[in-house]
Amino acid sequence: MRIKIITDSSCDLPKHLVEQYDIGVAPLHVFIDGKDYTDGKDITHKEFYEKCSTAETLPKTSQPAPGDVLHMIQESLKEYTHVLSINLSSALSGTYQTVNMLKETIGEALTAFDTKNGSLGVGMQVLKACELVKEGLSKSEIIKRLTEYRESMDTLVYLETLENAVKGGRVSKFSYIAASMLNVKAIVYVDKEEGSVKVREKIRGEKKALRYIIDAIKNKNIDFSDRVIGITHADCLERANEFIEMLKAEVNPKEILLHSMGPVIGTYAARGAIYVCF
Repeated sequence: MRIKIITDSSCDLPKHLVEQYDIGVAPLHVFIDGKDYTDGKDITHKEFYEKCSTAETLPKTSQPAPGDVLHMIQESLKEYTHVLSINLSSALSGTYQTVNMLKETIGEALTAFDTKNGSLGVGMQVLKACELVKEGLSKSEIIKRLTEYRESMDTLVYLETLENAVKGGRVSKFSYIAASMLNVKAIVYVDKEEGSVKVREKIRGEKKALRYIIDAIKNKNIDFSDRVIGITHADCLERANEFIEMLKAEVNPKEILLHSMGPVIGTYAARGAIYVCF
């Protein structure tokens, strides 16, 4: 069985890895003050954060058009016998449900997998699937191993500001002002069972908040010498690199995969956020 791996642009994978593994990527759309941008085509990640800083309302994102996903799948099946779609958490987007709906058209040649994560939490599972395909494993074994990998992954996110949470109505303006005055940083996590994002801690100061994430990684008590840690940043490369230096000194994983955070998670995380999958 020849298996093609596809995903969408929420995976935040660097372009060279997408090309290296021949991954099919369906672009999402982002709407900023009513204007429609195609993620990765009409707007870069950096441009997204620049536009967000002056936007009157919180940007909105939408999943790839079902027709575009269907076309990608049908084109893939001209060369492959099966398509495995690795999707953004079903709690955050309707992409997983859309791909499942397309099974009515495609049939058993299509499988949808819910990563229950976002950003590089999706991307790292995409890369794992590519490695398993390369090993020549069966579809059922790939799904089994991918599920185990998903369940072993933890995700913590450092939020520099609650500004977008206020715009989205998730946090009151009073709470936002109080948090800003007290220099409170939120640490949120991805619930591995639900695939939703929840608050873990509220910590005063950037250094203490980032230290919390480092300690959480160390407290996982596993050998990271054979483990990849994925990090995306919301237009704050310097902060991400400083965090990586701390990580290398205290954890020293096999590899650290770093990329910018795209619009899907970036809309809620806001500029300055660090997304860490370990």
